[in-house]
Amino acid sequence: MKHIALFLLCALGISGAAVAQDNEYTGPMWGVKAAFDINIPGKYHFDDGSLKMFDHSYGFTVGVVNNIYLGRNFYLEPGVSFFYDSYKLSETTIISGDGTTAAVSRPSAYKLGVRIPLVVGYSLNLNDRLGLSFYTGPELSVTCADKGKGKTAAGREETFDFLESTYQRRADLAWKIGVGVPYENFLIGIDAAIGVTDLHKGPAVSYRENRVSVGLTYYF
Repeated sequence: MKHIALFLLCALGISGAAVAQDNEYTGPMWGVKAAFDINIPGKYHFDDGSLKMFDHSYGFTVGVVNNIYLGRNFYLEPGVSFFYDSYKLSETTIISGDGTTAAVSRPSAYKLGVRIPLVVGYSLNLNDRLGLSFYTGPELSVTCADKGKGKTAAGREETFDFLESTYQRRADLAWKIGVGVPYENFLIGIDAAIGVTDLHKGPAVSYRENRVSVGLTYYF
């Protein structure tokens, strides 16, 4: 909850900066954005070591952004998007509905949800069409649906609640750092989202997720 409160404070503070620059305000630009995501799950960390639970995996994000000019080449860009993240777990054991256990070899899983980025950027104009943009800021992700599945030793497919079985929180705060190349109405960007929230709900264990994204935004 404290990370969500921090996100809201950042939103209020940056919005105040936008109002302060109102005399140079040129009007917002809406945009649609799609990104290819490379998820980099961290290890489960304990007091005396760590354990790799997930491999690197892939996903995608689709949403809208609102680019607000702040003056002196600075801008504010809030957005909202839907995401799909896939996962590949290490070998694990799940409990069937009848109470029996069955070993599952590397089950797969996914998460669906909403992301709300709020970044501040700075743009350099290299020529009339081409530029360079740097941006950073918080991003809140909330998982709305999740599922895992794998095959038992007997070949039967089993499904399970991914977040519940791995004791993960649904809300995650990350900090984005990125660079983009504006060209006419497009921006090609690459950014990293560094996990801030400890996603593991259990005691004596910490776990954070990171992500690298390559995205394309079209402004209109």
